Amino acid sequence: MPFDDWRNKLAQALKTVKDGTGELYQTTKVNVDLGKEQEVLKKIYYEIGKKVHEIYQYGGSLGKFFDEKYTEIKEVEEKIEELQKKMEELRKSRICIECGKEVEKGAKFCPKCGAPMNDSAKEEAMAKIVKKEESQDTLSQIKNKVQSQKVEIKRCPTCRAENQMEDKFCLSCGRALF
Repeated sequence: MPFDDWRNKLAQALKTVKDGTGELYQTTKVNVDLGKEQEVLKKIYYEIGKKVHEIYQYGGSLGKFFDEKYTEIKEVEEKIEELQKKMEELRKSRICIECGKEVEKGAKFCPKCGAPMNDSAKEEAMAKIVKKEESQDTLSQIKNKVQSQKVEIKRCPTCRAENQMEDKFCLSCGRALF
């Protein structure tokens, strides 16, 4: 019967790899789609800038062209917003209500400020995030910063859960980390 155990473990490992690959594929696909939409937006901005220059260069006035381009911009911005929401879902993370830090979905406490993470406060957190995003970097700049940071792990002395080096509180038990 040891062969059956080995076969079951192998099947479970293959399932785990398959699930991870599917998530990676979805994340990559959404990232590519998001990049394409942002490029479309850049092209539209370029066309607008070029046209404005031509109009002012020859003493013309603004009109129908800008109305059409504004409509195109709104459509592309809606697509970008939709893709960004998909990315948030795929990242499997939440935002802390108190400090705004991105926290893993399974975490019971925020690693930065120690605030308890519960689902009932999600709407409240989203309102705070919208206000913060208006005054902070764009989402893509934040993603680039996060991806460029090297991830180092610190273990909680109480529950042995893995935490990032800058975390002040354990994600699992909420204990202060030193």
